[in-house]
Amino acid sequence: MATKTQTRTGTCPTHGTVEATREVPGPSFPFIVYGIRLLMAAFKPFRCPTCGLPVSRGAAKSTAQS
Repeated sequence: MATKTQTRTGTCPTHGTVEATREVPGPSFPFIVYGIRLLMAAFKPFRCPTCGLPVSRGAAKSTAQS
């Protein structure tokens, strides 16, 4: 089964801002199985390509008050 890679910018706890990736399945037969695999992949986290830790969305927010 062929897989595709989705990317998104996220914040790794170790490496800061990274292009995080996750694999999703490509189209296959039977389509109901493909749909279930695609749905399951949608709930998997994007991961840092260097260390493999899950990343959070967007840039880190500053907690400093002025």
